[in-house]
Amino acid sequence: MSVEIETVDSIEGFKALKDDWNDLYSQIQEATIFLSWDWMITWWEVYCKSINSRLFILCVYQDNELIGIAPFHLLNSFPKSLIQGRTITFIGSGESCKDKIVSQYSDFLVKNDKKAEMIDSISNYLMTHKDKWDFADFGFLLNDSAISNCFANNTSGIHINLNQYGNRFFISDIENFDDFLNKMGNRWSKMYKKKDRKLENHGNVEIDCPESIESVQMAFEQLAKMHGERWKGRAEFNIFKSTLFNEFHKKILKRFVPQDRAFVRTLLLDGQPLSSYFCFKDKSQIHYYQSGFYSENANKYSPLFLLVCKEIGIAIKEDYLFDFMFDEDSLSYKKEQYAAQSEPMYRLMWSHRKARMDGHILAKKFQMKYLNFKKSLRLTKNK
Repeated sequence: MSVEIETVDSIEGFKALKDDWNDLYSQIQEATIFLSWDWMITWWEVYCKSINSRLFILCVYQDNELIGIAPFHLLNSFPKSLIQGRTITFIGSGESCKDKIVSQYSDFLVKNDKKAEMIDSISNYLMTHKDKWDFADFGFLLNDSAISNCFANNTSGIHINLNQYGNRFFISDIENFDDFLNKMGNRWSKMYKKKDRKLENHGNVEIDCPESIESVQMAFEQLAKMHGERWKGRAEFNIFKSTLFNEFHKKILKRFVPQDRAFVRTLLLDGQPLSSYFCFKDKSQIHYYQSGFYSENANKYSPLFLLVCKEIGIAIKEDYLFDFMFDEDSLSYKKEQYAAQSEPMYRLMWSHRKARMDGHILAKKFQMKYLNFKKSLRLTKNK
C-alpha cells in the first residue's frame, strides 16, 4: 500500500483542511477537544502574530485516504532558538508563559488501526528531512501517545529525552453522586453537605449557564474578575491580564458555544454571583479549564467547591469523564477533595544534534533553580 506525506505550511492550506480534519477527528473517540481543528486554527490565528514560527502540518495519506495528521509548527523564537534552533512543536503550544492557554493531550490525529503506519511515516520523514528542523519539544503527553513511539527502533542518531511532566487528574466510573460523596475524603464529604445546606438556607440559590455567545462572554469577563481576586497575592501574574489569552478565548467561545462545546456556569445567591467555572466539553469529556470566586462569603459557603462538586454530579449523570487536566503536584488536593484518579503526563524532546539536547537540559536546570529561588523569595515576602 502506498503511503504519502503532504506538508501544509500556509494558513490557506490549514483552512482548506477543515472538513477532512473534522471528519478524521470525529472518527477518533479518544481525541480531545485540544486536537480539534477549531482549537488549533484559533490558536494559530491569535498567537502566530507574537511568535517566530511557520506551519509544518504533516498529512499522511495511504492509497489517497487521509489516515493521520501531525499538527506541527516550526518555532524559531529568541532566546530559545539560540540553543534549540528550529523547534518542532504542536500547534497550540509555543506561546510565552504570560500568554499561555495550555493545550493538553496533544498527539497525532490518527485512525486507531493506522497508528503503526503513521508512526513509521512521520519518523522516516523527519529523519529524511533533518535539514528542516533541529529540535522537537512536546509537552502534556499521555502515556499512550502515538508520538512517543516515534524513533522507537532508532538507528539514525535521533537523541530522545522523555520525562514525566506532572499528572492528569480525572473522575470516571462513578455510579452516582452519592457514590462520589462516599469516595471523597470524609472531611470533604461532610463539608459539602454542611456548606450546601447553609447556602440553601440563606436565600435563593441558582446556577446560571448562559447560552448566547454575548452572555457567555459576559460571564467569562466576570469569571476573570473572580479569578484575579482568588489569586491576588498568590500568583506571580494573572493570566487574564494577557491580551492574547483573552483574544483567544473570545474567538474560541464564538466557535464553541454554538456547538455546545464550551460553557460558563455561575453560582448565585439571591441573584448575586459567588463563584464561576469555565470548561470545554466534547466526546464524553468535560475539561475543567478556569474558575474563580469572590472572597466575600468564600469561607462561609465555599462556593467554588460547591459549584465544582455539582458540576461533577452532572458529569456523572451524563456519563462524562470529568477532567481536571494537568497538575504539577502528584499529591494534589484533587485526589482527596474530589476523589480524583491520576495518571502521569510526559514531556518528549528530540534532536539529531547531541549538543542541542545537552544545552537544553543544562538550560532547564538553571531555569528551575532560578524559578525556585524566585518562588522562595515570594513566599518569604508573603509571610
